[in-house]
Parts: sequence; structure tokens; C-alpha cells
Amino acid sequence: MRQDEQEAQIAVRVGGLRKNYGALVALDGVSFDVQRGSVFAYLGPNGAGKTTTINILCGLLARDGGEVSILGRDVSDDPVFVKRRIGVVTENSNLYPELRCRRNLEYVGELYGLSGAERRSRAAELIEQFGLAEKADQPFGSLSRGMKRRLTVAGALVHRPEVLFLDEPTTGLDVPSAKSLRGLIRRIVGDGTTVFLTTHNLFEAEELADDVAVLVGGRIVARGSVAEVKRRVGGARSICVRFSGPVDGDALKYACPAIRSARPTCTKRLASSSRSADGKDFASMRSARGS
Repeated sequence: MRQDEQEAQIAVRVGGLRKNYGALVALDGVSFDVQRGSVFAYLGPNGAGKTTTINILCGLLARDGGEVSILGRDVSDDPVFVKRRIGVVTENSNLYPELRCRRNLEYVGELYGLSGAERRSRAAELIEQFGLAEKADQPFGSLSRGMKRRLTVAGALVHRPEVLFLDEPTTGLDVPSAKSLRGLIRRIVGDGTTVFLTTHNLFEAEELADDVAVLVGGRIVARGSVAEVKRRVGGARSICVRFSGPVDGDALKYACPAIRSARPTCTKRLASSSRSADGKDFASMRSARGS
């Protein structure tokens, strides 16, 4: 493939990205490419710099250094071009709780300059596609958390963006709602949209992503396919954590499908390392792919 053809296949390009908040270095030379039509998982703990990266990519935050481009255009130099071609779903919904679900989507279409007929047609299409037909004429604020998340994603797709940014979209959802939303994300990608997904959930990244970057402390510490990243961290099969009160092992497994088993641990062998100063026990958990 020629160089120009290779470049045309890149939806998002980040090179040497830096961002500081005073003395705090939030992003320290972050670099990656996202291929068109793929799911890119930007994985890391809270505070790693994931949301800062998305805000810079969407033109909401100025960078302190580095290269940032969407579909071949610099985000700072051509912000209108970029914003017309991206959709963004942040952790908090930008839809109006008092408006009906259908009207929320139509209003988003109006903001993007769609004609009346086009925005009505697009709203009806998305409501059907996202399984919200029975809720179309109810206020957005009356929906369950999972349904609100689905309509928020639908709102980001009204103008048919080429790149969709999803900032921890399943946070706070119960297991069935999170599973349903992951299914919707697969369908979105199947329609040709590039998805940039931030998450701290390795299981979610494994379920959805073609490519993964792991961000810790503002730096990428692992990069590649899901299989490649798993090989690099394959030794981390089990962990011990301490909770502030009693924890049920079945509840842990239900909350995180990647956990295969979980049990309280209180043995003489672990007494020195697995008990805190206040005497509360750690819980030992083994991943679903552990040995």
C-alpha cells in the first residue's frame, strides 16, 4: 500500500502529545494511531489522562505540545471540519431531561444543520435501532440509567459522524445494560464508524477492541492488539484487595465478569501481608483467564 493510502486509513493520529496542569504532567509524550473502521480501546485507571486526551482530540482543551489530527486535519487548525465529523459521549449526558426522547434527537439534528425532514427521519431510525421505540415520547429524565446511556449514544450519531468518542460508556451500568450497550457499539462499528473507547475495564476492551493502548500516569505503557497486550500482562492472574466491610464473592463476580473466583482470605501465611492496621481482611480474586 502506498504511503498516501496508508495515511488515508488513519482516523486519529496522536504524536508526542503533552498536557500539563501547572506542575502536574497529565500527558507525557503520548503517541498512537487509530485505524478507520476499528475500535480503539484507551485503557487505564482513573486519573491516568484518558479524559484529558479525549478533550484535546475533540477540541475542548488546548494541548501543550505534540501532534493531534482527526481524519488528516489538525484539531486546532481546522476545528469546524473536525467537530462536524466526530460524535462525543462523555460520562455525563448532554441531553435535556425535560424533553421527550424523540425531541432530544431532533434537536441535536437541528444543531448540526439537518433539515426538518432529515432530522425527524434520523431520530426515528435511531430510536428503532437502539430499541427505544416504546420510550420515544417519554421525557429523557424518566428513563433508566441504561436507557439514558443508549439515547445519549444515539444523540452522538444523529449527524452520522465518522469517528465516535465514548468516554467510559458503561460506567455505573448494571451487567445486562452494559452488555446491551457493548452490542450496540459493535453494530455502530459494523456500519463503518471508528470508535475511540476509554475504559478502565480490561474485559470490556477485550470484548470490543481491535487495538489497545494502556495509559498509566500520562504515559503509554503497553500498545498493540488485545492478544499482544494480554501476553505482556499475562502474569497478573490474581490480585488481593482490601475492602472496608464484608464482601460477598458472588457479588464481585457479578459486578465484573472477568473475575472467575473470589473469596475472603485470612490465613496465618497471609496474616502479615493481608491484614490492615484495622484488622479488616483482604479478598483474593482470580481472573477469568487465570490458571
